[in-house]
Parts: sequence; C-alpha cells; structure tokens
Amino acid sequence: MAIVIGDYNRKGGVGKTSSIINLAAEFALAGKRVLLIDGDSQINLTQFFYEDNEDILENGRVKEGIDTLYNLLEEDLNIHNHIRTCEFSARRKWRNKFRKINLKLDIILGSGDMDYYSGTDMNLLKRKLDMLDGYYDYIFIDFPPAHNMVTMTYLVACDYVIVPLHLAKNTSTHGYEDVIDRCREAREEYGNKRLQVLGLFYISTQLYKGDQKALYEYSMEDETRTSMRLFRTTIRHDYSSMQISEWEKRPLCISCGSSEIAKDYKMLMKEMEERIQEERGI
Repeated sequence: MAIVIGDYNRKGGVGKTSSIINLAAEFALAGKRVLLIDGDSQINLTQFFYEDNEDILENGRVKEGIDTLYNLLEEDLNIHNHIRTCEFSARRKWRNKFRKINLKLDIILGSGDMDYYSGTDMNLLKRKLDMLDGYYDYIFIDFPPAHNMVTMTYLVACDYVIVPLHLAKNTSTHGYEDVIDRCREAREEYGNKRLQVLGLFYISTQLYKGDQKALYEYSMEDETRTSMRLFRTTIRHDYSSMQISEWEKRPLCISCGSSEIAKDYKMLMKEMEERIQEERGI
C-alpha cells in the first residue's frame, strides 16, 4: 500500500507547493513510484507542470473536458483514467563522465472548482487511492491553505502530513497549531487512526540574519525539536535556482541538481524516509 503524505499549513505563502513538488521529485529520482495530487484550487502544482501545454491549460485554468481531481470526486469516476505522466531527464557528471538521469512523476490535475466541491463522503478520496494499491510507493497531496470539508477529505486519505514553516513568518507556526487540531479531528471524528504529523521543516531559511538564526537555534534544541517534530534538514533560500526551476518548469533536482537547495531537498527526502521507517518499525 502506498504511503500517502499531505503538505498542510493554514498559512499561505510558506512554500507548500514548491516543497511537495521537489520532495516528490527526489523520491522519484531515488527510484520510488510517485503520484502527485493537486488538491489546491489555486492549481499552482498543475500550472508548474503544464503551464506551457495549451491542450490542458488556457489562461492559467484547466480547459473544459480535461479530467481533474474535481471531476474524479464530484462524479465518482475511475481514478486510473485521471492520471497523467511527466518525465524528466538531465545529464550529470559522475566520476569524470556524464550520465543521464531520469525520473517519472504521475499527476492528478487540480481544479479551481474544488472551491465548490459539494461531497459529504469523507472517505471517498481514500477509497479512490486504495484502488491504486500496488501502483505507487508514495502519494503526495498538495493541500490548500484552508480548513474545510475538502481538506478534511484529504486528511482522512493521508497517513502523514508534513508542515513547511517559514522562519521569517511567525504566523506560519500558528498555522501548525491548527494542523494539530485538524489531525486530531480526522482521527477522532472521522476514524483515520493512522494519521500523524510526520514532521515540520523550515523553508527559505537565511540563517545569516540574526532574527532567523536565533529562532532556528532555539527551535533546534533537543527538547523543542522533539516536541515539535522538527526535521533537522532545513531548506535554504536560493532565489536564483528557484527562478530557473520555475522558468524551466522542472524540479530542482533536474534543473539545478548541483545547487545547495536541491541537496537540501534530497537530505529532507532521506530524513522523511528514515522517520517513516522508524514510525513503522521497519
């Protein structure tokens, strides 16, 4: 059975979508079978992969007749018919030779219509994902920065949530407190007993700034880090590499594989996998 992971923070602008794209890409590059689901009505994940595809997007919106997560849930359709595939490759120097690296990501497109999703069956998405048993190692869901019945549907389908935080935005930690409450609700009221917060991580860190460094060092003290389930890995600020990735519409491990931020995401991917193995006694 695939491990289902959502990125969730009620605070917007903390890098949820870029993080889940690059983490999913690192898992895929490591040989894992990965599905990405765009669950945010802003469809930033869909736009990242398909902005230049005129058959799918028009003026930043998914065209009529294209299968999306909204159609899948609202019309109770076959999930296998809603999956698209993106493939990427790049050349990397290794031991004085160049070799080609490849990765494949499967994607379920998002839709602005998710704001109007009227379903009341909290287990519908979970049942859809159960139909993919044996197809994937990891399924990632990009959450919107909200709490409503849609996000609860996602939480019921998840095994874990990860929470990106921004050191420069104290309000992002307030969003984390709400995540804890919503996860408790999913467990106690909707029966998803397996749901846990896998961990928190800082994104776009600039530790040369005094205020960020002080907060970072305090939060990384053993007692605080353990209680908040902070990952040791942080994602450093790298405007240039992120711009290249956005412009090329390719994950960092493909567009800027030697950059420090790409290395950070690789380290975080490994730390996530280790923590999952610890949680499951593997």
